[in-house]
Amino acid sequence: MSEDATLSWIIVLGYLLGSIPFGLVLTKFAGFGDIRTIGSGNIGATNVLRTGNKKLAAAVLVLDGVKGALAVGLGAAMGGEAIHLYSAGIAAVFGHLFPIWLRRDRKALIVIAVVAFGLASMLTQTSLAWQLIGAVALLAVTPMSWGGKGVATTIGVWFAALPPIGALGALTWLAAAAVSKRSSVGALAALVMAPVYCFLLPLAINPTLQPFDYQRAAFATFVSLVVILRHRDNILRLARGEEPTIKLGSQPKAP
Repeated sequence: MSEDATLSWIIVLGYLLGSIPFGLVLTKFAGFGDIRTIGSGNIGATNVLRTGNKKLAAAVLVLDGVKGALAVGLGAAMGGEAIHLYSAGIAAVFGHLFPIWLRRDRKALIVIAVVAFGLASMLTQTSLAWQLIGAVALLAVTPMSWGGKGVATTIGVWFAALPPIGALGALTWLAAAAVSKRSSVGALAALVMAPVYCFLLPLAINPTLQPFDYQRAAFATFVSLVVILRHRDNILRLARGEEPTIKLGSQPKAP
């Protein structure tokens, strides 16, 4: 199989793995109906928690992370180079944000085009600015996502592709969420700090043996920025002091 064909298959399969809507499937299976009619309408673990079923929310959180890690593992098995791992990870995150199964219209084609643009830009050393432009373009052409916010999947991708960054990102997420009592604050803190960790970690280990890896930093920055853009409503509510806190309420009865 040619390099181009391999990369294409990795992107397609990574997207399909990421697009599995565990939040929707598990809540329906548990008898809570369509999670998109509850709370924020999001299919992620935080909104599943609004059903009151903590175990169900935890299951969605873990599975959303696992599918991101599996996508990266698939990229490693099929290609093995950094670009294969990163491409699979980005495709999985976009699959979670924009699962084709939940909304079949022209926006899906736009999203796929933006994904391809972002992946192609990673192949050159001057790609970072173009990736940022592509992420902003995504915000402009797709004002609303129809999947989850992508944080758990992103953490799973980081764990598989960049284990130290994944571990630090997860710890940052948990710590910031615990202190603020707001899931979005934890998510945003992890997303903002991941590119910083990519820069600082090699310096902390050994700046001589572990030089700065541009492609790694560009990958973390691109994914972080796209997922941060999906949190713009949360950011506005935080600015207004209206963002709700995490509530671990009693479990309601399934209909």
